[in-house]
Amino acid sequence: MVISFARGIFSYIEALGFIFRAGLSRYFLYSGLIGLGILSVFGGLAFAVIEPAGNLISSWIPDLGLNYSVGGWLSFILGSFIFLSVFKYLVLIFTAPIMSALSAKVELEIDPYSQRFEEGSILKEMGRGLRVSIRNIFRELSLTIVLLIVGLIPVLTIVSGPLILLIQSYFAGFGNLDLWAERHFNYRDTLRFMGDNKGMCMGNGIVFIFLLAIPIVGVFLAPPLATIAGTIHAHSQLDSDYYIEEEY
Repeated sequence: MVISFARGIFSYIEALGFIFRAGLSRYFLYSGLIGLGILSVFGGLAFAVIEPAGNLISSWIPDLGLNYSVGGWLSFILGSFIFLSVFKYLVLIFTAPIMSALSAKVELEIDPYSQRFEEGSILKEMGRGLRVSIRNIFRELSLTIVLLIVGLIPVLTIVSGPLILLIQSYFAGFGNLDLWAERHFNYRDTLRFMGDNKGMCMGNGIVFIFLLAIPIVGVFLAPPLATIAGTIHAHSQLDSDYYIEEEY
């Protein structure tokens, strides 16, 4: 798992070589424009909620002369985690059609004869993608909230932070790698593949999160690089045991 995690990170170096390939650079522009649109709308809504949330949390804390600052910090920390998680999924969902095309182009360059899972109808594919996203959103938010509550215990704070980052990274990597997996697996086998390759998902996702956190530039770089890196790494992990159909 550690080796797979490291490879998930270093695959971004290989991904850099694809930036200036013919026809691929435009995907960075598409990603950035979509990301900036999401950031403008969702970011404005998030900042409008932070202050009222801080006041609400402060009202729950006994008046010790520090309640406002404590409530403000708690709402900021909780709001930051929720914002990053939801923003990440919005970027993944809205850039998915374009990033899926990018993943297919990259895989064809790596291996023109790579096996493809038989595609269904557009509605079926959309339903599969939505099913994966909803599952991951609820699981990630549930685990994150539990760890945030656990982190209120002073002794466990040092543990909950890194665990939250790993959980965020896993589900982010899951979303990026699913752009590749949708051409090879059905829903059930996608879950099995991701579960067997948690290190790969975390390695891909942790770089994606840090890139996405870079103001403005991040939305241009994170989705395409994560998609390319994930496709390169996942394709190298192909195993006939995962295939639904027999090999050609």
